[in-house]
Parts: sequence; C-alpha cells; structure tokens
Amino acid sequence: MDASLDTFSGNPADSYHPYPNQSSFLLGEWYWNGGLKKTQSGFQDLIKIVGHPRFQPEDVSGTNWRLIDAQLSGDRSRNPSNDEDWEDEEDHGDWVKTPIKIKVPFHKRSLRPGQKEFEAGTLHHRKLVSVIKEKIMRPSSHPHLHFEPYELFWQPTEASEPIKTHGELYTSEAFIEAHHDLQESPGELGCDLQRVVVGLMFASDGTQLTAFSTAKLWPIYLAMGNESKDRRSKPSCQAFEHVAYLETVSRTLLALC
Repeated sequence: MDASLDTFSGNPADSYHPYPNQSSFLLGEWYWNGGLKKTQSGFQDLIKIVGHPRFQPEDVSGTNWRLIDAQLSGDRSRNPSNDEDWEDEEDHGDWVKTPIKIKVPFHKRSLRPGQKEFEAGTLHHRKLVSVIKEKIMRPSSHPHLHFEPYELFWQPTEASEPIKTHGELYTSEAFIEAHHDLQESPGELGCDLQRVVVGLMFASDGTQLTAFSTAKLWPIYLAMGNESKDRRSKPSCQAFEHVAYLETVSRTLLALC
C-alpha cells in the first residue's frame, strides 16, 4: 500500500501485521520508504495520512514501534527496548564534527623533545553508511542505480567484430570482477539478502566563502558509480552528496611543521 494515498481501505486489522492497525501501518511505511532525510513531498504524504478523517491518533499512541521493527527485520535476538538498535536515532545522516589531531616530532635538543599532539582543526562530515542508505532508499535515485554489472559492446555492422566499449563504472572489468568476488565469497550467517557492490566516487574543489577575503573551504562530494555518468553530469539529478568539508591549514600549524 502506498502511504501517499489519501484514502483508507476497509481491510481488517490483521492484514497489516505486524502493525496493529492501518494508521500505524501507514505511519511505519511513510517512515521506512520515504528515505532517511525527509523531503517536502514526503511531508505532504504525512499530512495526507494524519489529516484523513479516518486516522485515529489513539491507534498509534500505544504502538510498540521497536517490537514491530524487530519483527520486520526478522531478528528475534534484538531487544526492542534497546535504544542502540536504532542506528539513525543517533545522527539521522546529519553532519558531525570530529577533531583532527596530528603528532609533530620535536628535536631531541629542543626544550620539549619527542612527539607532541596538536589539534589541527575540525572535520565536518557525515557518516558514509547513512549517506549510502539515504541514496539507495531515495525514490528519485534508486531506479537509476545499476547493481548488476554487465559488459557493453558496439558492433558497427553485422560483418564487423564487436568492440567492447568503456564508459560506465558498472560496465568496467574492475566492477565486474569485484561483483564476482563478492558473490563467490562466504555470506553472513542466516542472511539471504542480495549482495551488491556500491562504487563510491569522491570529488573536491576549493570554494571561496566571501568575495572580500581569502577564506576557503574544500567540500568533499560523493557520487555512486552505480549511476550513469549522464545523470551525474546533470545538476538537476542531484547525484552528488556533500559528505565533508575540509578546512585550510592555519599558518600557525605550518610554522610548527
């Protein structure tokens, strides 16, 4: 059932198992199928659900969401009361700050010889797993991702020999070999999910922050090689994700080095 529908069906409650009722089911589907970072369109879907005359707040107020998620995942060993089971509760794919520390060696004849640790700045970044999950689950990008690699050939005429073309990461020998190695490797015990290769492509370029100073940031972008370069080259496709910002090295640190 699509959570964007503005009508409620008359199906019996047991047809939404493990959800206890339709109101809980529609909210759960909206949460899991709408991506980790919600969009304006997803927000409108939520409005349609909670604004429908047949939506009952009391049906969802006592729903044990953790127990339902444990049942959906098929993991009977999960503790529904354990907050750590909800990975996205911690960061929701948002930005985090990690201090960057480096060790600088000083000469043995200096006042304080040996290695000294200095904080070189702060790395503003997102956790890659959250970014990848969000990208794959996003309805606008998932249909365009290639998880099964293949070889592509061009044959000008029927009499000519096929010529292998090189253009996409998911048609390259390296991607095909990695996919084959993954399928041949031992899987996780008790897991029969499809195993695929995700190609991560990083890019960076300096960005001037103001027109009247030399302040710069170096944004790190992430794209997936499973998506065609035609889409990656179109800004309207939003194929690149911001995953980090690098600070420029300060003069003080340069002097210490």
